[in-house]
Amino acid sequence: MRIHRSLLNQTSSRVVPRNKSLPKNLLLKKWKIVRGDEVMVISGKERGKTGTVSEVARKVNGVYVRGLNLVYKNVPRDEETPTGKIQKEMPIHVSNVALIDPSTNRPTKVRLESYKDPKTGKSEKRRYSLSTGTHIPKKVDLSYQRAWKDGDFDTTSKIVNAATFNPEAGIPPFPADVMREIKNPYKKHY
Repeated sequence: MRIHRSLLNQTSSRVVPRNKSLPKNLLLKKWKIVRGDEVMVISGKERGKTGTVSEVARKVNGVYVRGLNLVYKNVPRDEETPTGKIQKEMPIHVSNVALIDPSTNRPTKVRLESYKDPKTGKSEKRRYSLSTGTHIPKKVDLSYQRAWKDGDFDTTSKIVNAATFNPEAGIPPFPADVMREIKNPYKKHY
């Protein structure tokens, strides 16, 4: 039985061990691979296989690729896991995967360059393939929005848009003691 990572995080520590992280001096400063990217594994037991990055584990310099680097984990037997074994994805070190160039469908190294949009004037870092020079766009993952549903405790749009404070001349927006704390945040008030 294979269980998705989001469900594994809700289970006991026997299924998902507590987060382990690398020392700060070993963590990568710049990441060129993000969730939703198509990558190819270039070394290890899954070498040559391609997949989509489902999660980026920055604390261990790894990425989770859907359907790759699967291991069996022993868990307590119950109705959901009658065999007592589940399959879960393990992280692959980021140096063992390469982005796939969309123009050639081959693995490639990537360089980051600043880009300024001529219409809006916004600047951003873009990824370009070293082999062909093509732009590799970052995919926007909006899968979490599919789970959005209005519930009983959600605030209606009518209440959200209603004005609750009407400023008047000479009347401060907060009580005097709160205004005193705001003016001098470094002074301790007991």
